[in-house]
Amino acid sequence: MAKKGVFISARVHPGESNASWMMKGLIDFLISSAPEAKALRDHFVFKIVPILNPDGVINGNYRCSLSGQDLNRRWKNPSKILHPVIFAVKKMMRSFGKERECVLYCDLHGHSRRKNIFMYGNNIKETPHATRVFPYIMSKLCDFFSFEQSRFSMSKYKEATARIAMFKELGIPNIFTMEASFCGADRGKYKDQHFTTEYLMLAGRRLLETLIVYCKIDVHQ
Repeated sequence: MAKKGVFISARVHPGESNASWMMKGLIDFLISSAPEAKALRDHFVFKIVPILNPDGVINGNYRCSLSGQDLNRRWKNPSKILHPVIFAVKKMMRSFGKERECVLYCDLHGHSRRKNIFMYGNNIKETPHATRVFPYIMSKLCDFFSFEQSRFSMSKYKEATARIAMFKELGIPNIFTMEASFCGADRGKYKDQHFTTEYLMLAGRRLLETLIVYCKIDVHQ
């Protein structure tokens, strides 16, 4: 059986360091000896880009690249000169999508105003529920993930973001921006607590566990 594809990225906005902690938790779990991790490796090919804006991260920028641009508004038509990483990653994703069926692309971010962890997804008019199943499952597996705060839309203002631009390239429902609060949670046992690095790493792990449930993978097979 041909392995399906999964693509994960983070730090297109350099100041959102909480995205890197989610990414670390995801990678640590994926390369672990846990039976769930082995099942994931057996079923999927993962393409992971931990830092989409390395120049911005190294130089301490909050949102932009060294060319002074928000790279998450350049996915529609990236320049090889001004936006080289986005240009290369989009090319890689396009090739990846042609060689195998992709089931998930998630871009990890931090959010400065809202609490909890939540997702932004696209809205497919013909099958509006298709984009909502994955985040709903995650809300059942992660106590501080909010399905209620998740939003599903495709506004013209956001059409050059990774979420919408890559949906138009790949045409799959599970393309998300996953946002982690810079603050913390307002629900359950985590209410009124700041997110520690452990919580953020757990969110990365829960993302992969959601993939297992969504794809109905038998981890003990």
